[in-house]
Amino acid sequence: MEEAGHVAPTLALLFVLTCILIGIATQYFLSFVPVPYTALLFVFGLGIGLFQAVPHNADAFTDTLKLWMGMDPHLLLLIFLPTIGFSKAIGQEPHLLRKNWGQILTLAWPGVVVSFLLIGVFAKYFLPYNWTWPQALLFGAMLAATDPVPVTAVLRKVGASPKLLNVIDGESLINEESALVIFLALQQFVEGQPLDAGQVVLKILHLALVGSAIGLGFGLGTSFWLAWIFNDPCLEVVLTFGSAYACYFVAEDLAGAAGLLAVVVMGFSMSVLGGRQIMNRIKTEMHTFWE
Repeated sequence: MEEAGHVAPTLALLFVLTCILIGIATQYFLSFVPVPYTALLFVFGLGIGLFQAVPHNADAFTDTLKLWMGMDPHLLLLIFLPTIGFSKAIGQEPHLLRKNWGQILTLAWPGVVVSFLLIGVFAKYFLPYNWTWPQALLFGAMLAATDPVPVTAVLRKVGASPKLLNVIDGESLINEESALVIFLALQQFVEGQPLDAGQVVLKILHLALVGSAIGLGFGLGTSFWLAWIFNDPCLEVVLTFGSAYACYFVAEDLAGAAGLLAVVVMGFSMSVLGGRQIMNRIKTEMHTFWE
């Protein structure tokens, strides 16, 4: 029951229900539209946001949006981020990762560096904000990573090569982390902390290398533990679920490294190094849960 100036917490379910109904309707009724499913959802989400800018009488829906917008964004991010990164990484085909590793790393690190530098130069000389170089480069780091979800959805529909899909998926996972690492390092510089260029480079190396090492350690440890569990798919799935959050927490909070990169490396290492002994035995349960 609502009081004056108070919104009932249960009203938050209205937003969840609306999102589910939109997803179902989009998948069922608009499957014939030659536009990726995720792009359509983006358009509908944008429409919901614009709807709030015009006068209307849908007070209940406005209240449910206020509940979600009032939530701490970091809390919402941390609920989903570790599992999303891990699920995408562990879902990669091990044999394709071994073959495409060089291409993936080339696109994800040097490619992102080139992208963020070009965007930074554009922001410095062509945008009317009079940004300093650190601010322009920070903007470049924000936009350097690409989102390949609509692209891969189209490629899967047209029957593209699995190798091409693996390169795009793998690169997209690592380029987000590499762009995040660059952003976090430059953010301290922009906020006024006394860092020179060498310290920025060391910060980037710390975020990337320590995060990768922690992810590799968690991946090997979890794979070893899973190898000693037999005929208990529920325990095995819950173990990977908990390990993903533990890996993110150790890297991000305790080590001051890139938590998302650690989780992705954990997923990659489990897929490549522990794939044979784990995935073949619990492949159905693991992939059903994580997808």
